[in-house]
Amino acid sequence: MSDPYGKTWWGRKWWRALETIGLNYPDQRIVKGRALAGQGAVADLSIEPGVVSGRVADTAGVFEAAIRIPVYDTSTWTEGMTALSLSPSSVAGLLAGRLPKRIDDVLAGAGMRLLPKKYVTEPHNRITTSCGCADNREVCAHIMAVSLVSAAKMDQDPWLVLLLRGGPTGDLAGRLRAARLASMSAAEPVD
Repeated sequence: MSDPYGKTWWGRKWWRALETIGLNYPDQRIVKGRALAGQGAVADLSIEPGVVSGRVADTAGVFEAAIRIPVYDTSTWTEGMTALSLSPSSVAGLLAGRLPKRIDDVLAGAGMRLLPKKYVTEPHNRITTSCGCADNREVCAHIMAVSLVSAAKMDQDPWLVLLLRGGPTGDLAGRLRAARLASMSAAEPVD
């Protein structure tokens, strides 16, 4: 049986990003979070710039759970779009409706990373969480469930990863074309 959470590299990397704040295999929070996700215990899932949230029901009640990650500002995204527009493999992947595996390498030139990487401590890589349950650890089973269900949504719609980081999601082809034209214009010699 294949894993329904994180079928794509970006979905898998999203939910495994919780490792950056102390969740590793084997851990009962992963097992319970998977059970809650599989039972449909996550409701009102929302993925917005800087936050993934949802309500998770279990035998102890219903808990509001949220995972936060910093967003990039408009000027940083402009630099990022320029970097992506100059990478043929990135353009091809994005126009095909998927995130290219090297996207973080390409965005690194603009000081960006879409998905957190374990042991990297830049401010834009930090994930914070909140949940109303009694578990005082940063990652509880409810946070895990929200992360897994959101990973499945990101598998279906990779633009949610861009949205989460405050990036553009509409008319990506037009934005890439405009960024490439702007970078070419800037590179032309001035008479």
